[in-house]
Amino acid sequence: MKKLLAILLALALAVSLVLAGCGGNGQQEEEEEEEEEGPTEVLLGATLPQTGNFAGFGEQGFGMQKAVDDWNDTYGGMYLSEWDVTVPVRLVIKNNESDGALVGPQSTELVVTEGVHVLLSPDAPADLHDPTSVVANANGVASIICGGPLEPWYNGMRSGEDWPYTWLHGFAIGDPGLPNPPPRDVPGYTMVDTWFMYMDEADAKTETNGIVGVFASSDSDGVGWYAEFPGILEGNGYTVADVDGLFPMETTDYSTIVSGWIAADVEILWGNCPGAHFGQLFEECYTQGFRPKICLAARAALFPVDVNSWGTTPPLGWGIGTEVWWSPHYEVADGFEGIGDRTAASLAADFAAEENKPLNRAIGSGYMGAQVMLNAIHEAGDVDGDAINAAVAATDLNTIKGWVNFDSETHFSACPLSFGQWFYDEVEEEFTLYIVASAL
Repeated sequence: MKKLLAILLALALAVSLVLAGCGGNGQQEEEEEEEEEGPTEVLLGATLPQTGNFAGFGEQGFGMQKAVDDWNDTYGGMYLSEWDVTVPVRLVIKNNESDGALVGPQSTELVVTEGVHVLLSPDAPADLHDPTSVVANANGVASIICGGPLEPWYNGMRSGEDWPYTWLHGFAIGDPGLPNPPPRDVPGYTMVDTWFMYMDEADAKTETNGIVGVFASSDSDGVGWYAEFPGILEGNGYTVADVDGLFPMETTDYSTIVSGWIAADVEILWGNCPGAHFGQLFEECYTQGFRPKICLAARAALFPVDVNSWGTTPPLGWGIGTEVWWSPHYEVADGFEGIGDRTAASLAADFAAEENKPLNRAIGSGYMGAQVMLNAIHEAGDVDGDAINAAVAATDLNTIKGWVNFDSETHFSACPLSFGQWFYDEVEEEFTLYIVASAL
């Protein structure tokens, strides 16, 4: 009896192994068949500050989505030559709530859980895009930063490290002193030449005493900016007031800084900080009766949502200047090309119609980033990370934000810059940003 039981157990085990083997082969064949057929969609992923202190930057998602929609409408989806199939493209966005601590985990979730094939980072403070670069590098996924200054990113996040999967289309603050300088050897591609062009237009050296108060917040963008500009101002014939204008992010009392400017007879303000911080700083200027003749506020004055938040009694944003990344007046004839029939003007018109709010010029940056990445996937004909990354490296493309062509060493491509000022319509009670100086 025991012998018979042993034989039966052995027979059952043999049958189970045969069945398991058949099941395994079937599953393997199914996976191989799926691999042969290719993906059913192409996924782009982004983590954006759609709410919180930097919500203005988060509206780049509108431009990203429009680029994806334009690609699907124009080409019927993404043709992948590796599988000879055309599949739809989809954008997956996560809201990081302006919290840099969420960017890394969300980027990982996009790659590992959502299965996105590429990553897009907004033109935003470095804390909101650097963690995405880390995730891109760790997972071999191509990533494009849609804008921002070169120096804080290259000297900060990179810090001599090699980040082969991340690319930046932005602007330099000045001469970055890198082995391969940014491509664009004419005026209009750095903050320095653009801002000083405005100063010349405003006759700053004759209409003011030339004494400048410099301010910045203590985050990565602010610190990088504050390290550069005092020396640049002095080198251009201005006097920088001996007042410490670098303030911690948690600052709410700016009275000491403003008092110092008054004592130093400052007539020009130059700075870089979030919009909410500048609103409090400039309100303190009004409280103490300090009225600078010229005020340039990088980052703080980029978006209508921030300028309007400072209030209209008085309209604190009136006359405040800032860099301008993109304009709805950019023409296709000058090389500013969208996908299909898309133009800069039509992108702005769609934003006005669909969002019912003043133009956020960051939408051009979002569109450009997605446009470049879509072109790279098309050129690669594949969703393989290395293949797409190689195609990004080889990009030579006119986009809605200008020509994109990355330097092989810095992974940087420079976008055109202009200078704008905010004007207030007392009748309509609205602010509008106008370009007042441009080399281009």
